[in-house]
Amino acid sequence: MALYGILYGLAVVSVFTGSAAAPAYGNGFDLEQIRLGIAAHDLVSHTEDGPQIVADLMFTSPGSLAGWAGSPRPFLSGSFSTRGYTNLVSGGLAWDARLTSRLSIEGLFGISYNDGIDTVFPERDGEAEAQRIKDTRALLGSEWLFRIGGGADYAITDTWSVGIFYEHFSHGHILAGDRNQGLDEAGMRISYRWRQ
Repeated sequence: MALYGILYGLAVVSVFTGSAAAPAYGNGFDLEQIRLGIAAHDLVSHTEDGPQIVADLMFTSPGSLAGWAGSPRPFLSGSFSTRGYTNLVSGGLAWDARLTSRLSIEGLFGISYNDGIDTVFPERDGEAEAQRIKDTRALLGSEWLFRIGGGADYAITDTWSVGIFYEHFSHGHILAGDRNQGLDEAGMRISYRWRQ
């Protein structure tokens, strides 16, 4: 529940502080695009099957990242379970490449925080409850996970586009040394962008 409040607050603040600046398209850190999608969740192990609602706030690339970093766009994102499983919020950088006048691809990297299950303790929870948790929840090993992903988008108009995406969440035994089950999501999204 707290994650819903965090993302909602970020969205409201970003929309009201960034949306007015976005059409001007200055060199600052302005909200440039909003994306909303639905994703199949936990594609590999199917422990937490069910749709996720995915929302992204994409910002203009700061001038300081223009040259050496390839002009990535900063993002804030949330992936919310419709079945009471793991919710995630994340932030990071996304790189875009245009293939045609309407088709573009994207790769991204970031850090996420989740309210999922790190691990279970049979001595604390009891054997039966520990087994139930293992059977119904992904054991992520850490509240903090890397997020990597990619997608493709097709511009219907100058501002609206539709696309597909895939993302993987895992600590990679770098952010933590415990269990690393990870989560994979794939889905479809619709985007509104103030300027291409």
